[in-house]
Amino acid sequence: MAGRLTGKTAVVTGGSTGIGQEIARRLASEGADIAVADVNPADETRELVAGTGRRFFSDKVGVSDEDAIHGFAARVRSELGAADILVNNAAAVLLADIDHVTFDEWRRTFAVNVDGAFLTTKAFLPDLKESRSGRIINTTSSSYWTPSLHSSLMSPPMAR
Repeated sequence: MAGRLTGKTAVVTGGSTGIGQEIARRLASEGADIAVADVNPADETRELVAGTGRRFFSDKVGVSDEDAIHGFAARVRSELGAADILVNNAAAVLLADIDHVTFDEWRRTFAVNVDGAFLTTKAFLPDLKESRSGRIINTTSSSYWTPSLHSSLMSPPMAR
């Protein structure tokens, strides 16, 4: 399918499900070839992209592992060519009150959500600078700041 992104390669982290999967599908529908980095298999995303007629590459990789993400970038270049679009979408979410979160869990969340976007951007930056239309898109969600029904920190004290 021809579209405004024909001839472009888009990299989507966290693209095996959810928002990342839909971003990958939409970019492919506009003509981009798609590379997905995720800790989970991206078989469903592969099928969605194949349905658009675009090329697809995925690899099981954690975005907070510098060596792994640089290796992924090299494999993307080999399979699809240089990246024109990078979507930093991978995320880790803490689903516990702070009194139940360990420091290791806290650091892992920051490693994926903050360090991962930095490391992935650095790994693909040479491609994006060379591209005449290089773009970096960082996704986030405001839902993190919406308390869950089970959040004792955000709930008002019960009346006695």
